[in-house]
This record gives sequence, C-alpha cells and structure tokens, in this order.
Amino acid sequence: MTKDVAIRALKTFWQSAIAYLVASLSQGIDLFEVEVIGGLLIGALAAGISASWNGVVQPRLNKLKGGDA
Repeated sequence: MTKDVAIRALKTFWQSAIAYLVASLSQGIDLFEVEVIGGLLIGALAAGISASWNGVVQPRLNKLKGGDA
C-alpha cells in the first residue's frame, strides 16, 4: 500500500467519524454509548475497505486491463 492510499484511508475515516459524531451530538447522544462506538467502528471499516480497494484491488484490475498500476 502506498503512502497516498494510506492518507486517503485516514481521510475517509476522519470524514465519516466527524460526520457521525456531529450527528450523534445533535441528537443529544452520549459519546461513550455503544451506538456511537459502533458508528466509529463502521467508519474505520469504511476506511479499511477504501484502502483495500485503492491499494490492492484496483491496481490488480488495472494490470489485468493492461493499464498503469
């Protein structure tokens, strides 16, 4: 995985985490409730999927198509 992919994965995580926290706070939910922690874990999962796609899957698909990796 390249440094660029890792940076994009971190950005994906922080974007989803901040959005989820703002939505939770606007509804008056305590930050340490199970639902909030679960939402943050979903953000981490989204970042991991993004990193996997951009760092592993997409380069292999590009190679199969004969393009740049």
